Amino acid sequence: MKYAFVLGRVYTLSIAELVAVLEKPDVSLGLTGTPTKILETSPEILVIETENPLNAEKLQKKLGGMVKILEVVDMVKKREAESVNFALKHYFRPGILKKQFFKDYKGKVQFGLSIYLLDMELLRPPTSTDRQERGSFNSIFAEPKRIGMMIKKGLTETGASVRLVLPEFNSLSLASVVVTKNLLLQKGAEICLLAGKDRVYTAKTLAVQDFEDYGRRDYQRPVRDEKQGMIPPKVAQIMLNLSGAKAGDTVLDPFCGIGTIIQEGILLGYKMLGSDINKKAIHGSEQNLEWFRNRYKISPGKYHVEVADAKKVTGLLSAQKINAVVTEGTLGPIYGKYPKPEEINANFNDLTKLYTACLAEFGKMLPPKGRVVMCIPAYKKTRDSYEMLPSLDFVEALGYNLVDIISPSLAKKMKFLRFSNRGTAIYDRKDQVVAREIVIFEKI
Repeated sequence: MKYAFVLGRVYTLSIAELVAVLEKPDVSLGLTGTPTKILETSPEILVIETENPLNAEKLQKKLGGMVKILEVVDMVKKREAESVNFALKHYFRPGILKKQFFKDYKGKVQFGLSIYLLDMELLRPPTSTDRQERGSFNSIFAEPKRIGMMIKKGLTETGASVRLVLPEFNSLSLASVVVTKNLLLQKGAEICLLAGKDRVYTAKTLAVQDFEDYGRRDYQRPVRDEKQGMIPPKVAQIMLNLSGAKAGDTVLDPFCGIGTIIQEGILLGYKMLGSDINKKAIHGSEQNLEWFRNRYKISPGKYHVEVADAKKVTGLLSAQKINAVVTEGTLGPIYGKYPKPEEINANFNDLTKLYTACLAEFGKMLPPKGRVVMCIPAYKKTRDSYEMLPSLDFVEALGYNLVDIISPSLAKKMKFLRFSNRGTAIYDRKDQVVAREIVIFEKI
């Protein structure tokens, strides 16, 4: 079986999360725990081969960094100079379309066409030599319409009633919201083409990210605190999946704020404990989690939150066994513009003292190999440049190792990945000054 995963915007985090999830055994997802065989990858998509079928719908709900999950149905060879359209001009016959994409649906067919690039060089403008070899050539962005219309014409000639949904101008793929709102998975299919230098995989979308549910979990909660900054539910899911915790394990968030990591952990099957030194935050967390419990029909006893200083949290949780800590540690002041160097240095000094005390405290509760997955601040200087905490060496004296977010052996095969110089990953948003550096500490 071959599957493809459409990666989120911060693709390094998406791949790190995916690898972590795929390598944990989970019968309900079709995962055996054996190492995943990665066939192809790019900043847009990752193709794997598995022994067993995957439960794509359940897996999609578990992965915060994944936009779509596709089943790869075939592979067509392609010459390097050929366009995707030319390589597939004899492929999409009505029999193949019915067998591979539309076998479970009758009536008017609605289908969409998306292209994902395994070779990002396909985005470059064509040279004069390319034009001679490929003939009439506009750009890769014209390919979805060409191929979509070719498929539509073939289906129409068989007497089928067909509606085609195409990407927006200067886009190669359909957003998950478009797939959902056009009911493509219910009334037809989204046909995806994964284009490389010498091959094109044909694939069918099995599941897409539920943007409405993520929005509900973020924006419909009774309490929000934008002044302090709020971790997005998708990022909370990614961090939880990087923690190494298994279903039923107990995970602690000692800076829980209004409860985002707590709620996402509950959905992933963990028992969640939360604390915060701010009484107002805990009150907001309690309101949000009560709303969440009712909205998602969560049984009692899945979580507990309480006011506590993260540096003294063992006193609160002395009788509890903690398997992992997942938290957005205090990031310091929130800035609208880049702060002065002396402000950054003062913040880093204060935070190093805080993190040192907290990690020492967490070490009293965690088992060997237990992980702390944590957000710490990174100040965005330019689009790809950040001022980060100068050193994390202090964690070694506390009994932790800093874990690479993706193993060096795997990272060597993916030269496009974006890491910090210490193997961590950055999550940020446009125009955001204080970004999140996501770090993993593992107890020795």
